[in-house]
Amino acid sequence: MLDKFPEARSTLMLLSVSAGLVAIGCAHSPAPMRVRYADIDKGAMKGFTGAQPLIIEFQPGERIPVNFELTGDGFELEPRTPPMELVVKQHYFLRINADGLRMSPDPEHFDDKPKLPGSFQIGFWVAPEQRAKVNIKIATPRR
Repeated sequence: MLDKFPEARSTLMLLSVSAGLVAIGCAHSPAPMRVRYADIDKGAMKGFTGAQPLIIEFQPGERIPVNFELTGDGFELEPRTPPMELVVKQHYFLRINADGLRMSPDPEHFDDKPKLPGSFQIGFWVAPEQRAKVNIKIATPRR
C-alpha cells in the first residue's frame, strides 16, 4: 500500500530513523570498570570487554613502563626501545573511553576544565660548541 503513496513511505522511514536515534540517545551508557594499576597484572581486568569506560587508579610511587618508538626511513632510535618509566607523583585516576584519555585527582571530575591545558613540543636544538639534539617535551594538563 505504501507503494501508492511515496511521501507516506518517506515519512514513515523518517519516523523510524528518528525513533531509533531517540532510543540510542536514551540508552544508558555502561558503568565504567574501575581497577587499581597495581592489580592489573593480578587479573583485575578479567571480564573487561572494552565496551564500557575504564578507570585506572594510580598510587604515588607506582612505576609505569613506557614504550617509546620512532620509525621512519631517515632515523631510528638506539636502543630501539629505551627503558623508561613514568613515576606516579600523587594519587590520580585515568579514564579511558571512546572520547580518549582523561586524568583527574578524583574518580568523578574527568571533564572539568584544567587551569592550564596540556602541550606537546618537539624541536631541534643547536648551540655553539655543543652537540645538537632533539628535544621532546610533553606537559599534562594542570588542575
